[in-house]
Amino acid sequence: MSARFLRRTLGACVVAASLSALAVAPDGGATSATAARACQPPDYPGSGYFTSLSVKHTTCAKGKKLAVAYYHCRIENGGKDGRCNRRVMRYRCTEERNRIETELDARVRCRRGERRVTHTYQQNL
Repeated sequence: MSARFLRRTLGACVVAASLSALAVAPDGGATSATAARACQPPDYPGSGYFTSLSVKHTTCAKGKKLAVAYYHCRIENGGKDGRCNRRVMRYRCTEERNRIETELDARVRCRRGERRVTHTYQQNL
């Protein structure tokens, strides 16, 4: 066998292996267990609504529970304009707010090790 024939054969095998790997992982190799994914937000317990929910390294069901638990923590600490100042379901959360006279819009980012849950909400005041 010639060296030229071996190079062509080896090159064809490399291309075939690359294409088959892409067919198995069309998202570029990211797995659903590690990639952040959007979830259907839960029903808002008060006057307003959750506008988005995304999770990473956890399930949508746990993200929904955390969003509702965070809401209850806020309400315990001052009613409509309250803030949550403790861990919720062992997650440490930070909140960024925009407030106008009639409503409160916020993004809440919660972390627990690798786990991440982010939700946004709009609350009528």
